[in-house]
Amino acid sequence: MLAGAPHADEIRGRLMEPLLFQHWDEPTQRAIWIASDGSQARCVTVTGLTTCEMADMWVSFNERLSRAKFNLSPQLVREIIEAEIDISVALVN
Repeated sequence: MLAGAPHADEIRGRLMEPLLFQHWDEPTQRAIWIASDGSQARCVTVTGLTTCEMADMWVSFNERLSRAKFNLSPQLVREIIEAEIDISVALVN
């Protein structure tokens, strides 16, 4: 799950506790979210958005994720992107 994630070694050591890691990787134009509730961890990566579009959704993302009790999912990220920046999102596994 952490392959290619920035700070992977640091994150790996913290997955057994509540964690939310967010990172915007400018060179690859991708956003990475890793969330753990202490027993389960998930990683969602988003590509295809501009830096400005990502900035528009960071605040909303934090609020919605806290309400979802760290239940990070591709569907939640899709809902936030579609609501905040009004574009259609396709999920790719």
